[in-house]
Amino acid sequence: MKKLLHLIISLSLSISISISNLAQAKDIQLDPSLVQDEFHQFVQEFGTALWFNPMAPAETLGVLGFDVSIESTFTDVSDEKSYWKKIFANQETYSYIPAPRLHVQKGLPFNIDIGAMYLAVPDSNIKLWGIEAKYSFIEGSVINPAISIRGSYSRLAGVSDLTMDTKSVDLLISKGFLMFTPYAGVSMVQISGSENSDKVTLANVDETEKRFLLGLQLSLFPLIINAEASFGEVPQYGLKFGMRF
Repeated sequence: MKKLLHLIISLSLSISISISNLAQAKDIQLDPSLVQDEFHQFVQEFGTALWFNPMAPAETLGVLGFDVSIESTFTDVSDEKSYWKKIFANQETYSYIPAPRLHVQKGLPFNIDIGAMYLAVPDSNIKLWGIEAKYSFIEGSVINPAISIRGSYSRLAGVSDLTMDTKSVDLLISKGFLMFTPYAGVSMVQISGSENSDKVTLANVDETEKRFLLGLQLSLFPLIINAEASFGEVPQYGLKFGMRF
């Protein structure tokens, strides 16, 4: 157990150090030259980075199940577009937005899981919290896959110039094979954003996007390693290292 905990901590530190190298004092501060169309495109892309994606198969943890993990998602944005520099007050911006987060999940009766996450991008004012609930209406068996429906909500914090949140509904399917559990899903994500800056006057943006995801979980009890990719208007990739009890 001590060796596994040491491995989790080492991997987590490696992720944090790598992300710190990517993120160097990149605070969101809206530039006065930002226009409505640019703001709309930014909300669509940045909202994907804030989305509380599943990072777990369809199967639930069970009544006694508990999962705590360190995760990071990387969202591929159009950093060559001029509006990204305007959003960051003409600072150098990201090619991929890094979003390291702490994710906790707990199993409940009746095939229900609940969870919460918190993230803070190093050397940035970007912070985020989120909650989730998942219900497996088909538990899955040796032969049949598990199928579940999941809802999540996330909200941006720490950025005085912006108010943003996401709401999503996911349909997930997974089937375990020994220590491997591949899974897939489709998600409807609603992204809402508004500016709070006295430098610009822009209308609120509400965008709904369909996304598809593929993932693979490796279970070496109690160690969990998970990789996930989701695709829509903006690609996103995630990696998870966790402990399951």
